[in-house]
Amino acid sequence: RLSATSTRSSTPIASPPADRISVMSANGETIVWQGHPSWKALLLYYVKWTLISLIPVAVWVGLNAAGSDISTTWFAAATAVGLVLTYVGGWIKRRTTRYLVTDRRIHIRTGLVSRNERTTHVDRVQNVNLRQTILQRMLGIGDVDWDAAGTDAADADFTFRGVDDPSGLVHAADRYYGVAAVHETAQREL
Repeated sequence: RLSATSTRSSTPIASPPADRISVMSANGETIVWQGHPSWKALLLYYVKWTLISLIPVAVWVGLNAAGSDISTTWFAAATAVGLVLTYVGGWIKRRTTRYLVTDRRIHIRTGLVSRNERTTHVDRVQNVNLRQTILQRMLGIGDVDWDAAGTDAADADFTFRGVDDPSGLVHAADRYYGVAAVHETAQREL
């Protein structure tokens, strides 16, 4: 059975919808939870790159205030391109990161052009840790770290970063694997 360690609370706060647990994947696994990082997890990225994208307009305003009669076309175009790249890039970054928890494995898949996939079997999971900074707590997101046995390498990091309702994910996994362990024990006794 998985044990949950939380910096927020060790008691269940919210339960995920029941329809998230009984879905079968293409290879016959039961999907316990699947998702992407929340858009709120990329909030700092969006703020930073939006401000950087506004630099050309700020330069135009400064030059215009200094008395230069410069056309706004290039400055506005550079700002528009920067803003479009910021929001499209953030959306792609978020949508190309996929998290999956099934009855057999924990899977993280990232990348669009070059792909990185990490998988571990749930039998190897020893602890599930939930971490939330104060900002993440205010936004209702957090990081769920699946500690797997014998995985000390950097590419063996099984952390779901910036997921919505992280305590719901931890409790859904704990509830599912707890029920599965009871069912498996009952099957052995028969």
